[in-house]
Amino acid sequence: MNKLWLGVIAFAFVLAVSLTPSRASGDRWNPSDDAVYKSLAWQMDHMFTRTDIDLAQGERGRLFAWSWGYLGRAALLMQEATGEKRFLDLVRDTSHRLLENRDDTLGLVDGERGAIVPSWQVKYNFGGKSNEITAAGLITLPMCEYALKTGDEKIGREAVKSLNAFIGERREAHGGYYFWHLSQKIVEPLNHSHIYGAALATCSKLSYAPDTFAETAKGIYRYWRHFTRADGEGLSWAYMPAPDSPLDQKSEAIWKMGVTIELPVALVKHGLMADDGILDLLGKTVTGNSIVRAGGVPQFIGEGLLIDISKGEKFHRRSLAGLMSPVVLLDNPAVTGAFLKMVRDHPKLYPNGWFGGSKSMMFSYAYLRANGGFDNTN
Repeated sequence: MNKLWLGVIAFAFVLAVSLTPSRASGDRWNPSDDAVYKSLAWQMDHMFTRTDIDLAQGERGRLFAWSWGYLGRAALLMQEATGEKRFLDLVRDTSHRLLENRDDTLGLVDGERGAIVPSWQVKYNFGGKSNEITAAGLITLPMCEYALKTGDEKIGREAVKSLNAFIGERREAHGGYYFWHLSQKIVEPLNHSHIYGAALATCSKLSYAPDTFAETAKGIYRYWRHFTRADGEGLSWAYMPAPDSPLDQKSEAIWKMGVTIELPVALVKHGLMADDGILDLLGKTVTGNSIVRAGGVPQFIGEGLLIDISKGEKFHRRSLAGLMSPVVLLDNPAVTGAFLKMVRDHPKLYPNGWFGGSKSMMFSYAYLRANGGFDNTN
């Protein structure tokens, strides 16, 4: 029996029995495969058709990224769990739609770079727009995984092109690499560079990807490791450390950690580095947190900032707590169990279950399905 299943069976049972009426209703905690497919298809289409936001064509980079980056991978995982081709077709068709909306297809010049970049521009609240590594990473990650799974070289090569457009912008420090946000004139937050790095690590396994992909992904990891520090049983690190930053800065929010961990997970998964204990340390960063142990949901990793968001109204229904759900990628039964306990005990923070505002919730559900964490065939 899968080790992940052994660690989460009790919590999955509680979710299925105490939170929801039955699978037959296609409910939010134990949905039917049809309900998952329909939700994924609707949400992917909605990225292109939304009229309730002030984003024109060529400005939806962040919308695409934080939706598709998780929805696309959720569909791939659901195909693994069910064997149903319709999930693969959904990824293929949406990938083509995204490529049709890429800057080079639309002929859009990046205002910061003065050139056409094969990526997806972001419209900023402070005015202007340009391309970001975060959007490129999240949007291409499902494409890379799809290309590896199916051998679709057209989609794979286009993903490589998007990621390669930013390699030249890396900066060296502490034996690794960081990135600079051209519009905001700040160091890119670690979780932003890490999701780009995770895409590089994944895409590096394609035979036509340049060698710089794997090298850069590992360099981004080394830069982050310079700023990690022991904190309780696990680790702590700052949100956006500059090269000369001290090591004792305020720690990263725990839902941002859900993005940051994707780089070390991808490096280990794709054989680009051995697991030297980092995944276990990241697991202890969750389970060793005193607020988690007390049954709450912390705002920050580490022990320096002990703020329990489950006791206030500020974060209710904002979906931020859901973005920590990718901690299930650590394949640590204790971590997965702790997360599912948070979901069970704090429904205000997860009001829509796996169909929540954070698209990573559906991705995490699909990951558990594909890895034996949930069996919803009963």
